[in-house]
Amino acid sequence: MRKIHSLRLRIAIALSSAAVGLFAFPDAAAATPANGTYNGSCGAGYSEIDSLDISGYGRTFLTWNKSNGYNCVVTQKYGANDGPVELYYMTAWIQRTADGFQEEDKNLYHHYAGPVYASGRATCINWGGYVDDAPTGAYQFRSHCG
Repeated sequence: MRKIHSLRLRIAIALSSAAVGLFAFPDAAAATPANGTYNGSCGAGYSEIDSLDISGYGRTFLTWNKSNGYNCVVTQKYGANDGPVELYYMTAWIQRTADGFQEEDKNLYHHYAGPVYASGRATCINWGGYVDDAPTGAYQFRSHCG
């Protein structure tokens, strides 16, 4: 009987610890960005150079880091449509046109997809994003040369 009680206690402690880890300490990616405002997730040195509205459901941002010559793309879901635990299929992608290099982040997320990076000095890139629940045709993209 003592072994069963001990096992139950260890299981309860493990489950409690897992629950605390999930709910008490959310990661930085869980922060809801303000609608239409770049959330800084590409890191230090990246500045917004362009953005695309995704049918009122989100926005994809193109950023540039002058010191390392990289572009970065992030797609953010507008917070007004979010529930506390809802997940949305989102995509952020970038492609260098000179050689076809492409990086894409697509999955279920609470607030944003990406960041994705590509070297963009003296070349053209295609970039875009998608947010689930946006009307058909909401997969937006654009090109940028620099």
